[in-house]
Amino acid sequence: MIRTSGLSKSFHHVQVLNNIDLRVDAREIVVLLGPSGSGKSTLLRCLNGLEELNGGSLEVNGIRVDAEMPASKKRAGFRDIRRDTGMVFQQFNLYPHKTVLGNVIESLLVVKKVPRTDAERAGMRLLERVGLADKRDQYPARLSGGQQQRVAIARALAMEPSVMLFDEPTSALDPELVGEVLAVMRELARDGMTMVVVTHEMKFARHVANRVLFMDGGTIVEEQTPDVFFENPQTERARKFLNQLNEH
Repeated sequence: MIRTSGLSKSFHHVQVLNNIDLRVDAREIVVLLGPSGSGKSTLLRCLNGLEELNGGSLEVNGIRVDAEMPASKKRAGFRDIRRDTGMVFQQFNLYPHKTVLGNVIESLLVVKKVPRTDAERAGMRLLERVGLADKRDQYPARLSGGQQQRVAIARALAMEPSVMLFDEPTSALDPELVGEVLAVMRELARDGMTMVVVTHEMKFARHVANRVLFMDGGTIVEEQTPDVFFENPQTERARKFLNQLNEH
């Protein structure tokens, strides 16, 4: 479903990602772990073209983009990738002037040109899925952070993506609201959604991921099943990272 080869990214001569080779199969849940500044979020943003590639190539569900392609071809490739990829951010990025249902159906109306009645029907199904059907007419400012993030997930699902990317979806939430968002993500995993997740929620990584990729300094340092990674990490850097987490 996702494959990168030699993917590299730099900002102002600072190398942020260095020759990343990644493979994610259909229905797989891959969690990216690592210290701040290790390149996790940048990798996620490169996967759907929010950041420009400086080197290498990537393929998402058969759509390939290469750093050497002409700019217009790259733009078209990423446009197709974004249509097939849902992304959920740390900040919820909801439209404050639109209702909950309005936020969810916006992409259906604007991008897919779905008639409003059909879009609203689909939007309500998604709100039911994330447990927010009763909030359809509320505005984001009236919702808790956890509810806003669940609306953001419903909005991302509206385009019927093949892949979902989550960039620290719970880090802006109060601790008591984290569980409701993770519950929706677990449900998606059970339904067979392909997911790449940047998170600090170790319990989620341990119990839901098929694979854990540990990043440091813009490279993938270690790649394991959750059991092996958490019980017996193979690299000194990963051991140190886990020890620091256990101390908190």
